[in-house]
Amino acid sequence: MSTADLILNFASNRNSFTLCELADYVRDRENISNSGLLWHIKKLIKQNHLSRLSRGLYGKYTKNNFMPLLTEELRDLYADVSGAFPLIDVLVYSGNNITSLQHHISANNTLYIEVPKDATEAVFHYLTDKKTKAYHKPTAEFMSDYVDLGEKSIIVKALTTESPVIMIDGVRMPTLEKILVDINADPDFYYLQGDESFYIMQNALSIYSINTPKMLRYASRRGIRETMETILNYND
Repeated sequence: MSTADLILNFASNRNSFTLCELADYVRDRENISNSGLLWHIKKLIKQNHLSRLSRGLYGKYTKNNFMPLLTEELRDLYADVSGAFPLIDVLVYSGNNITSLQHHISANNTLYIEVPKDATEAVFHYLTDKKTKAYHKPTAEFMSDYVDLGEKSIIVKALTTESPVIMIDGVRMPTLEKILVDINADPDFYYLQGDESFYIMQNALSIYSINTPKMLRYASRRGIRETMETILNYND
């Protein structure tokens, strides 16, 4: 068993451990210095096999569950549109959820609202009649020429049936699996497609727990399953 395997085997049975505790275990099986152990620990942390919990304290690496940010602004938007259109499903989220995953960080102060395809135009006009700055299913060209993501605005898009969603305090929001697929499927996310989408997936995989089958099922519904499989395989 290699030194790395010994360390991981030791860590697997504990919530946390110190260097001294690890050294006692490993040195019963091989001769290694504290500096050698620290080198292996740092390497395993970099590989996302271990976590540094605090100064001198280590533990198993565990990925977080992604939770989209629910702001008061999103709550108000969801309540407003749901109240005006009580018979349709409404989903909202913030562009800041996307920014947190990016490799090349760019401002995104946009709010996204998704409703059934046949309701997008009505919701768009409802918002603009209230003097809200909104865009209706913008193309990549329109986004490039006319939309400043650094400014506050709302993008109205179609909600794909059977999208993976999560309810947070009574507000329908996207799961990470949905966001990762939409980034590669929606024309308004053109600036995140290509190389950047590979970095986004890499960041997401390193930080969060992802339900890959769920993501690929949704990708199939969006017609980009092969694209998502390529991105996933690149990050294996």
